Amino acid sequence: MKSSFLYTTSLLLLVFISCNQLSKEEQEFDTLMQKVIDVHDEVMPKMGEMSSLIKELETKIDTTDQGKSYAKAQQDVKDAYDFMMTWMSDFSDKFPHEEEGSATDPEKVSSQIKLLKEEEIKVNSLKDQINSSIKNAKQLLEKS
Repeated sequence: MKSSFLYTTSLLLLVFISCNQLSKEEQEFDTLMQKVIDVHDEVMPKMGEMSSLIKELETKIDTTDQGKSYAKAQQDVKDAYDFMMTWMSDFSDKFPHEEEGSATDPEKVSSQIKLLKEEEIKVNSLKDQINSSIKNAKQLLEKS
């Protein structure tokens, strides 16, 4: 009697643990999602700085060669800013918040991983574009 209770309890515990563990694909999805969100969280605070640089560069733009270099730097910052806004909108369309963690169908998880790998490439490109446009704008403004 005692051994059947232990056996049944052990079996139920094993079933419970195995049912609550994420599949390898779900773990990969969660890891990739965290990487993408981490990059987003790294560059998001720079949006205010980018807005300030756009305004500051605007005051320096004129028809001279120097003024044209300010215009180019401003356009680079605007492009990076727009890229961020577009990326965030597209990302939230592809990965709506309410669906997070609900993908248990292996095919769906697999397709979401593929999409997320593409988003990881995009967000890293976005980070590079933001950082380089800020750096270039600041260097140009320091020279003036």
